[in-house]
Amino acid sequence: MAAKITSCFTFLKEALILPTLNPKLFAPVLLLFAITAFLDSLEDVVFVQPLVDDMGSRLITVNSTDPLGAEYTKLTEETEPGGTELLLIAVSEVIVALAVGFVKRTLFLFAASTTYSGDRYSLAGLLRELVSGRISLKGPSITIAVVDAFDFASAVLAALIPTPALMGGLSRVLSVQGLVSLIAHLAYLCFTVIALVGVAASVADSRKCRGVRALRQAWRLVTRVRRKEGLVLVLVAYLGPTVV
Repeated sequence: MAAKITSCFTFLKEALILPTLNPKLFAPVLLLFAITAFLDSLEDVVFVQPLVDDMGSRLITVNSTDPLGAEYTKLTEETEPGGTELLLIAVSEVIVALAVGFVKRTLFLFAASTTYSGDRYSLAGLLRELVSGRISLKGPSITIAVVDAFDFASAVLAALIPTPALMGGLSRVLSVQGLVSLIAHLAYLCFTVIALVGVAASVADSRKCRGVRALRQAWRLVTRVRRKEGLVLVLVAYLGPTVV
């Protein structure tokens, strides 16, 4: 047992020091990630939050106004454009988030895969390889599309399963509804792990490992590999930022 734990921690250490093996690639990639995170926060502060606050104040005013009066009709007409604008921003945010998420996942995984394989690309060199097609994006693209489809289906399912209030007492938590919700959350966590490993497997072998086949391969990697290094690595990578 001690040997297995040591092996897993050694694997984590190797993953952490991997960026230091090719700083000319990982430094701009991490800087790109930081810039996109900053721009996302800036967009929320500058555009979304002021509109949400304005809509909230308008709705409060509408709710406190007599529905039969002329002022109520005027306020509702003034509120409608803001709601449409907020909806358009939300839709555009989802589209941009999917595109940026795809770029970030594939770029970082290809950076890790090529560096681990011994190649020492710069960011410009890696992008040239991807754009020219010498490094195939087809496999990861198919796998990410499958993962996103499963994510959408799980989001719809989660919306149909109300989360029980923890303040309702132990009997409430241990009810059928609570158990279903708990199982759903655990299943989603497991799927997140499988999805991350599956996309990585598609990057490592984009010709044979893609889509559902990549997810099956990921399941074998995290459940049947003797020391479960991949499972430990992904759990740390996923749960670490969540805890922080």
